[in-house]
Amino acid sequence: MPVVNYAHRGASEYYPENTLRSFYAGLEMRADGIETDIQRTLDGVLVLHHDDTLERVTGKKGVIREFTYAQLLEMDFGVFKGERFAGEKIVTLDAFLTYFGQKNLKLALEIKQYGVEEQTLALINAHGCRDRVTLTSFIWESVADVRALDQTIDVGFLTDRITPETLDKLALHRIGQICPRVDLVSEEDMALARRRGFRVRFWGVKDEALMRRALALNGDGMTVNFPDKLTAALEAK
Repeated sequence: MPVVNYAHRGASEYYPENTLRSFYAGLEMRADGIETDIQRTLDGVLVLHHDDTLERVTGKKGVIREFTYAQLLEMDFGVFKGERFAGEKIVTLDAFLTYFGQKNLKLALEIKQYGVEEQTLALINAHGCRDRVTLTSFIWESVADVRALDQTIDVGFLTDRITPETLDKLALHRIGQICPRVDLVSEEDMALARRRGFRVRFWGVKDEALMRRALALNGDGMTVNFPDKLTAALEAK
């Protein structure tokens, strides 16, 4: 199986993360997947934002769930990456799926806030893109709830390490993908996951050395901030 090149929050090494500009740049760099993050606003709108707080990206105090969508639209989600990106707006999950849900892409959607599972599934189904989506989270209750709500959608669990105990828990809940941190994975870990029938997608691929490590471990995909570099490495194989 080919390695999926997931643009992590888009081409986020070069563009403001989780913006339309960043996502489209990832596609221009020939990523065949996009990874992004789901949270819910005070008035119930699902939006794409990674951090627990707004401060790093917008300079504002507070968290997504304390603001309405209209209030978030007043904030600048681009200028932190440079003046030329000033004016970038927060993106809703609905808009993201409108633009990217029907493209020939793998979509890794990470739930960052427990309790949005049912609403997230409803939007995915409304856009008819469930066959392209893997829903993931570090929050065990979120992935377990997704599986309880939907018996067939692809689900992945984000974790630091591959352990027999984690694989047992995933198998029990019919979760087919494990997503470990690349620098904490050994060849033995990979062999164990493969024997158990799991797909493996790496995170924490922060530089080209870790990218090469991920390629050597022969996983099914990885999230990278620099999809252009992974594209070049895959073409050189």
